[in-house]
Amino acid sequence: MKYDKVVFVGNGNTSRSPMAEAIFLHLYSDADKEVLVVSRGLVVLFEEPYNPKIETVLGVHGIKLASKRAVQLTKEDLIGNVLVLTMGFTDKLKIIEDYGFEGPVYTLKEYVGNDDELLDPYGEEMDIYEACYEDMYEVMQEVVTKFKNEINENNTNGGGNK
Repeated sequence: MKYDKVVFVGNGNTSRSPMAEAIFLHLYSDADKEVLVVSRGLVVLFEEPYNPKIETVLGVHGIKLASKRAVQLTKEDLIGNVLVLTMGFTDKLKIIEDYGFEGPVYTLKEYVGNDDELLDPYGEEMDIYEACYEDMYEVMQEVVTKFKNEINENNTNGGGNK
């Protein structure tokens, strides 16, 4: 298998990154068997609860969060065959510069060939959180398809066992 772990990284790990983790797990049903999927933050001073607006938006769409509290990204999170998907370009640069990570790191949209940034709903009303969800869900469908294709290619080429 190409990756052992997928880490979704946002600034505070309270909105977009846990939303990305939840949507990925919802769309990629084999994730629990094949790969560890987590979300982390770059600036988490304490285990702050996730923004309740993301729990509400995800709940409306029948998606549950894997956990309820923000977790700081550590160097240990980046050990192994890790794919890092960030919520924005600044997050990506920080992982490369501050953590010295040399593995595959992309913004969520960049991973699927899109240079746009994800909408950031921080501090906004529920309709903006819903718009962020819709944007992310659409992108995440492409992310999961690409991820599955990469794993299938790797398994077909003798790169791992299923």
